[in-house]
Order: sequence, then C-alpha cells, then structure tokens
Amino acid sequence: MVNSEVSGVCFTVHPVTRNSDQMIIEAGWGLGEAIVQGIITPDSYVVEKSKIPSSAGFLVDVNVSNQEKMIVRDKNGTAEKPVSAAKEEKQKLSERQILELAKICLKIEKHYGFPCDIEWALEKGKFYITQSRPITTLK
Repeated sequence: MVNSEVSGVCFTVHPVTRNSDQMIIEAGWGLGEAIVQGIITPDSYVVEKSKIPSSAGFLVDVNVSNQEKMIVRDKNGTAEKPVSAAKEEKQKLSERQILELAKICLKIEKHYGFPCDIEWALEKGKFYITQSRPITTLK
C-alpha cells in the first residue's frame, strides 16, 4: 500500500459540466479512503487540458478545503487521526504538482481512448496511480 501524504481522484472530463477540455483533480491529506468514505471535503482543482503541457494559465479554478482529520496507515491497517493545525487550511498540492499529475492523467486518458476516473496517491514526492476506470456517469 502506498503510504500517501496526499491522495485523491482525477476525472479527465469535468463530471458536472461534461466539458471535455477540463479535468477535475481532488486532493486530501492522507489515504484516499477519507475522500471515498465522504469523511472529508477534498481540495478541488479545475485544469484546462488544452493548456497542457504549457504551465501558463492551465488552472481554471482552485478550491481549498479545510481538513481537520485524515486516514493514515498504522499497525492495525488504517486509523483516523487529526491533521496538524499548520496543515488544516493549507492547499494539498502545489501548482507544479497539479500540472505534473494532470499530465499523467492526460496520458492515461489518451492511452485508453476514453474519459477516466483515476485514483492517485503522492508519497515522498512521487505520484502513484492506484486505479483507473471509465467515468460511468457520462453519456
């Protein structure tokens, strides 16, 4: 298991507006289980795909969420623990990391040839893709 400091999900097509030139990246401290279980509201970053690989103006919107707790790996599997006060209101991914992850997710979408729902984890500065599947809510 990736012992992620930050984890989340990426939808390579905006799941609400269905804009195929936008992807949404969601991020939270700790393991992705906190997002999946709805324990936290993750940060949300909207990326304009046509502006990748350029780093100029690729971010359309950034919403940073306060996160008071996270799920981490422990000796018994996983445990919920508080986020340090210094990190509670902090943005989970830097602009550079958002661009790096967006490039990875765009490659995955191009590889499969359809919009993807991608789960990812960041540990010690390295991104890991833990799962990729089609976005099932698009028509």
